[in-house]
Amino acid sequence: MKLRIALLLAALCLAAGSASAQSIGIYWDTSAATCNGNTAPFSPGTMYVLGIRGGAASGGLTGAELRVDNFPVSTWFPSAVANPSANVAIGSLLGTGANIAFASCQTGTANVILLYTVSYFATDVQSNRILSVLRHSAPSNPNFQCPLMVLCDAPVFTKVCVTGSQGIINGPPCTVAVETTSWSAVKNLFN
Repeated sequence: MKLRIALLLAALCLAAGSASAQSIGIYWDTSAATCNGNTAPFSPGTMYVLGIRGGAASGGLTGAELRVDNFPVSTWFPSAVANPSANVAIGSLLGTGANIAFASCQTGTANVILLYTVSYFATDVQSNRILSVLRHSAPSNPNFQCPLMVLCDAPVFTKVCVTGSQGIINGPPCTVAVETTSWSAVKNLFN
């Protein structure tokens, strides 16, 4: 009996950790190409929290759970607005965490799915301010201590841990990761 339980736990851990290419990131454009934003004091700005399809989430998502850490909420005036297609958006994205859910599978454009738009007004200078996508402070499921996506596999709605990326306010240019591929995959594009 103990062996069965150990094997089941091992399988669950492997399943939760197998997701590799999907992520949730902070960007200053809706195509996930710019992960740094320059904002002068006393001016407005907009950043986007985007889900990037891939790995287990290559078919799309029906929800996500996350928080954005280190935004200057005490000196800037932010307003986080969920994707208008969401039918549920609860919590505090820039605080303890948020959950967003969609009534149908979201596939986005070019593997990018808008989760939140954060409009803000800067009132002071922020330099090299690194924002991070992290797990919800109080995860809905204690087995998922990570930012997560909910897959499009109704009625199961599988949760998968995803990579949370970073964005930089008034810092050096950052690099947006590009998924590697094999030569045979590239060759197949031309066949």
